[in-house]
Parts: sequence; structure tokens; C-alpha cells
Amino acid sequence: MARMTVPPGSIAASPAASDSPTAWERWRLRWHFEQHRRRPDGFLLHGHHHHNYVVELREPLASIVQAPGRFGKIRTRLETVQVLPRVWHEGDVLRALHPVLPGVPRVLLTLGRRALHSYVEGCALSETAPPGTPLGDETLRLIASLFGDLAEVPARSLPPLPAEWSGDGDSTRFLQNLADFAHHEVHLRNRPRFGSLFRALGIPDDAMERFHRDAKRLHERPYSLLHADVHRANLLRRKDGGLTLVDWECALFGDPLHDLATHLVRMEYTPEEGRRLTGLWRREMRNRGLVDRLAGMESDLRLYLDFEYAQSVFPDTIRAAGALPSDAAESDFDVAAASVRRALLRAEAALELRDVPDHAHVKAALRSWHRDRRPLPRRLHAVRSGPRGR
Repeated sequence: MARMTVPPGSIAASPAASDSPTAWERWRLRWHFEQHRRRPDGFLLHGHHHHNYVVELREPLASIVQAPGRFGKIRTRLETVQVLPRVWHEGDVLRALHPVLPGVPRVLLTLGRRALHSYVEGCALSETAPPGTPLGDETLRLIASLFGDLAEVPARSLPPLPAEWSGDGDSTRFLQNLADFAHHEVHLRNRPRFGSLFRALGIPDDAMERFHRDAKRLHERPYSLLHADVHRANLLRRKDGGLTLVDWECALFGDPLHDLATHLVRMEYTPEEGRRLTGLWRREMRNRGLVDRLAGMESDLRLYLDFEYAQSVFPDTIRAAGALPSDAAESDFDVAAASVRRALLRAEAALELRDVPDHAHVKAALRSWHRDRRPLPRRLHAVRSGPRGR
């Protein structure tokens, strides 16, 4: 899967800015942006892929970028281990979506690896209902409706796809592409550093081979826009009671069952609410006349769920191990071991693991890897829920 990026030195602003800014205008824009970025009165939101700093927008920058609200969110793309495929730059996705999904953040300004987005005021579901906490039927209905909205976004509204992208409806090729990415770009690329840990944990080298093979039995389904990371921290409850989806850097165009599967895994629903959301998703597609999205749903969703559990073992292990400080204490190893073992238990059936190592074994493997590790090539960032809004 290809990744599209904006050239490092590019500058783009809202429609209010000149289409061809002069050197003086570019310097002035950058100066005002940097003044906001360094202001001490903002607050920080952490994520796997971006550093987010929310500040009050002041003049003249607010007028230059036509800010729709009082606050803006400065996003800085982090140099982290890439564990999910990307085919678009997030700014391109948001610009394409704004006319058809008005609730998403607006891109106000882009300066290389940094961008200024509108700030969506609200409260992340992760703050009011942590994983495993019931959300209630009304919230489940709103989430299902969001998936329906994504399914109805016209393909022509989206940014261009890479030439090698799989053809519309080719669910087999889509899952095979995902499995290839997980194998080559996540597993093999990180094996020089984490390979000894993978082996000590019993993670098979051919973990993704099953999905490349089993993808051949998938039913064809029309592609649609996928957020690919719909979890509690990315779902904001607005003041009017509605929900808004944020953080679109992993958006894809593909089989909608993949979006549902990643959502079910990352939301960590209670079993009852997981079944309820799946039923509401099915009803949403049927009510919108999108019954072709339901072809072979029962068997195919199971395969996508297995894939999500299986591929998550690699990023979960990498993040847990990579977050260990050089002077890691006993509690640090306990936290990392619990995270890794949980990922292994969830993937036990999908990876056909014979024996999932116990906590002590996982902890010992992490200790051994930590003792022998070389300096990290890049900083790895753990995720946590930030303050209200995104």
C-alpha cells in the first residue's frame, strides 16, 4: 500500500489566503503560526501519530485562516513506527470531507509537518465511558449512523488513490493488501529491533500468511470511505448531543467490514453492546439502500475480526516494549507485560497459538529484550486521552 505525503516545505492556507502568496506573506503567516505554537496557555492532546496543541486563535491569524471558532488545534506529525497503512495525507481527506461531512475538523493551514485545524469542542467517549463501560442504546445508534454517513460519501469526493490500489469491490485484494502491509511494513521492518522479543513470545513468523490465503473466500462488497480507527478517544460528544469523528490520518477506501471490525475490537464493547452495534450497523446499511455491503457479512466479519486481533499483536508489542524507559522499574515491566499478554490472549485463536505465555514469561522476555536493546531509532509515543475536545 502506498503512502501519499505533502512536500516538507509546502504551505497551504484556507480559501481566505492568496492562492499564490508572496514570500513576505508566507513569512508573515509562518511567524504568526509559530507565535501561536509556542504560547504557554494552550493544552496538549497526545496520540500515536500526532502531537496536538490547542490554543486560542488571535488576530490576525484567526482572520487570515477564517477560523470558525475561538480555538485551533496545531497538529505536528510525529516520526513514529508506522503500524497502519496510509494512502492519503490527512489534510487532503479533511478538505474532501468538509462539504459532505460538515462536522469534521477543518484544515486552516498547513506548514510542512505541521497543520492548524479547527478545534471541535466536545468530550471524548473515552473520558466519560472508558473501555468496557456500556455506552447506552442512543450512543450506539449515533455510532451506527456515522458508519452509514461514511458509506454514503461519494468516491468522487475523495482524494485520488494510488495507481496500485485494489479495484472497487475486490475484498480479497483489499485484505491481502492489509496482510502484506502488516507482514512487510510492521513485522519484517521492525524485526531487526524486536525480532528476538517476537520469537520469545511465540509469535509465528508467518502470522499473516493465513489471512493472505483465507482472503480468497471473501465476498465482493462495494468499497466505501473508511475511518479505520473509530474508537472512544476519536468519538467526541458535542454540546448538542451529537457525535463527531476526529483523527483521520489512517482513512482508507475499501471494504466497509474492515472498518466495522477494527471498531468492534478497539471500542472494547461489552459482549451485549458489541452484538447490538453490529445489528444496528446492519440495519443502517439496509435502511440506506446499501444492502450490497451485507453480502456474506457473518463469515467475512469473523475473518476481519481475526485479522485485527492478529495484526494488533505487532504494534501492541512494539509500543509496550518501546515505551519502557532506560531505567525501567519493576512496575514498568509489569505494565508492559500486561499489555503484551492481553494482545496475545486476544489473538490466541486467530494466530493459532499453542500456548500463550503467562505474565511471568512475558515479563522475563521483555526484561531480556530491554537488557540487550540498542538505542531507539525514533521516539515512540504512548497514547492517552486528552482534555475535552479534539
